[in-house]
Amino acid sequence: MDNIIEKFRKIQNIISSIIGVALIGIMCVVFMQTLTRHVIFYSLPWSEELSRYLFVIMIMLGINIAVSKDMMVRIDMIDNVLSEKGKRAFEIGGNIIALLIATIFFYSSIDLVSNGLVQKSSAMQISMSTIYIFVSLGFFFTMLSIVFKIIEIVKEK
Repeated sequence: MDNIIEKFRKIQNIISSIIGVALIGIMCVVFMQTLTRHVIFYSLPWSEELSRYLFVIMIMLGINIAVSKDMMVRIDMIDNVLSEKGKRAFEIGGNIIALLIATIFFYSSIDLVSNGLVQKSSAMQISMSTIYIFVSLGFFFTMLSIVFKIIEIVKEK
């Protein structure tokens, strides 16, 4: 099991690099759009769409990293009033609910990918399934992150 978790951490490192490239891409595209709009007085028709897609890719791939590093929003007041055993049970319960939600979103996003095969983006004319696949991947990796988080919590004593 530790071998699988180690391989997943390596995948997360690759995902972190992809997120970094997407962020740099957003900055470059927005800079080019600003430069062309205010200096050349010409607007790039595809820049807003590309920056939006890169933002979606960045967010969807980043959810699993946030789950793995305990960076999700939580209410600390509840944790402060519970015993250690209660905190653990509360955390496992919350992760199970998150796993159910991520699973529902993952299965729903599969339909998006198949529907996106016939749909093209308006400015860039790329298949929308190209973008929607990142939504599915994001929720798939989030499901794995949550499962590994639950295993980690259960292993703690």
